[in-house]
Amino acid sequence: MPTVNGLVSRLLGRPRIERPPCPVPTEDSFLTFATSIDKAEPIPLRLLNLALDAVRAIPTEVDLSDLAKREDMPDWFSIWPGEHYFLLAAVVLKMQPQIVIEIGTDKGMSSLALKKYLPPGGKLVTYDIKPWKDVPGFVLRDSDFTDGKLEQRLIDLSDPIQIPSQRDLLESADFVFIDAPKDNVFEYRLMEQFKLLNFKKNPILLFDDTRLTSMLPFWHKLPYPKLDISSFGHWSGTGLVEWKRL
Repeated sequence: MPTVNGLVSRLLGRPRIERPPCPVPTEDSFLTFATSIDKAEPIPLRLLNLALDAVRAIPTEVDLSDLAKREDMPDWFSIWPGEHYFLLAAVVLKMQPQIVIEIGTDKGMSSLALKKYLPPGGKLVTYDIKPWKDVPGFVLRDSDFTDGKLEQRLIDLSDPIQIPSQRDLLESADFVFIDAPKDNVFEYRLMEQFKLLNFKKNPILLFDDTRLTSMLPFWHKLPYPKLDISSFGHWSGTGLVEWKRL
């Protein structure tokens, strides 16, 4: 039998929980949690060395000024640390990967940063479910695709029906940047699909927005060697992962 409080709640609706104001002045913010490291897993030298090499390279070896001048490119593209575009470019510069996968093209800012330092013969394939020209404020140009180093594929990589057509490419990946919906669904499904792949070498994965509340459970449960490098990447969270078969 419903209680009086239950009936009142149904009539008046659920009580609205007010978000507390951010205690410091800032242009953007969200609620999150700081969590302890309950199990101190050793971090592989491969992850540590890559993170250190990339961060060291940014001040002297990474130049994105040509990209920053593009029409519609926001001013915050050049902020580092705080935004992750310089870090993305530096990781590619130091890894020199032949195959880079981006999951979540959106406006194309990350695509441009990832492409900048691809090695000769390297290729970036960026996945989304929407063409880049359909995204308001896009910064990509048709000319970015003419050299064959960049390609967009309109495929949902969390869909097991679509994965087989991409298997050969994905299994050849050296570096995967994952800037997906962060809806606490897609990322889990993506990892389930990745488990079915036979990677030729253990790729490095980089997850965006790992401090969002929708991403905290996923990041916490991720069973692979990982390193939080948010202080040198995106203020909303950046996580570096070494894939390996469990």
